[in-house]
Amino acid sequence: MSFMRNRRTAAVLGAGALASLAIALVPATASASPADLLSPLLDTTCSFAQVDAALHDKAPAIASYLDQNPDTKAQIKAKFDESPEQRKADVQAYIDANPDAANKAQSDPRAGGLAATVQQVADSCHNY
Repeated sequence: MSFMRNRRTAAVLGAGALASLAIALVPATASASPADLLSPLLDTTCSFAQVDAALHDKAPAIASYLDQNPDTKAQIKAKFDESPEQRKADVQAYIDANPDAANKAQSDPRAGGLAATVQQVADSCHNY
């Protein structure tokens, strides 16, 4: 019972870390939810090490944030041990539970070019 509760807590924390990263660092435009914006990375079959290397190359600001926040990085790394379907479900559940943060992200004007950056990371991660 304790193992299942700890596993569920870890899953929620990891999903929260991914969704928080999407909401805080990669805010979506009004036409896309944070889950939609992250979809290329949620769907990828790359390992976290590959995604991390691609982030360092294609999105150094996000990579730097993760390097400076090792707990968040560890939570996201743990999410990449799950299937893409589970990652998407966990992130969507987090967003559903935190609609105010998601709505704020959707109206944030800083999103210019961000979808392209996320796509570049997802497209290139298999090269690392």
